[in-house]
Amino acid sequence: MIENRIRYLSYSIAENSDRIAFDELFCFYFPGLVSFSNSIIKDQQLAEEVVEDVFLKLWENRRVLTTIRNFSHYIYTAAKYASFNAVKQKKQIDYEEIGDDFLLSHSTPETKMISSENLDKITAVINDLPPRCRLIFRLIKEDGLRYDEVAQLLNISVKTVESQMMIAIKRLIQSLAVLLPEYKAVISKRKAK
Repeated sequence: MIENRIRYLSYSIAENSDRIAFDELFCFYFPGLVSFSNSIIKDQQLAEEVVEDVFLKLWENRRVLTTIRNFSHYIYTAAKYASFNAVKQKKQIDYEEIGDDFLLSHSTPETKMISSENLDKITAVINDLPPRCRLIFRLIKEDGLRYDEVAQLLNISVKTVESQMMIAIKRLIQSLAVLLPEYKAVISKRKAK
């Protein structure tokens, strides 16, 4: 697929939430990404799930598509890291299969609800970040990329990545201090040190 077509589809998806354009992009990249992912995971079905998850995240974050300069590099890098994460998870013991006797959590329904509410608040703060700032934050914190990898992926300087991360973290701290009073006490203690 030529670069101009990819740019057009990315713009249409980002600006108009165009599902037809998204389907075209998905159909074009899916076979290659599954093959690439399968070369890492060595499990065809899991590779397909990983690639579908990558595209699901892409759809959820579609507003930032216009900031990606090299889409092919971006999508393959996302698939690579998602595949590595799948391999890690595959190697870990699934405690649910072992049974409830080995459950190590001391959570109650109340603490789970509170944690879920806090996660929703944090997610809302992240979603309110400017598009490029949000993309950089998610690539680093959710996808596990290093600053230099993000800089190369987005074709920007490492200093720009650092400054965008500083903006994101500052906004998160300010918002969390307001939204989560218990977090405010932790921030105050750290500042006092």
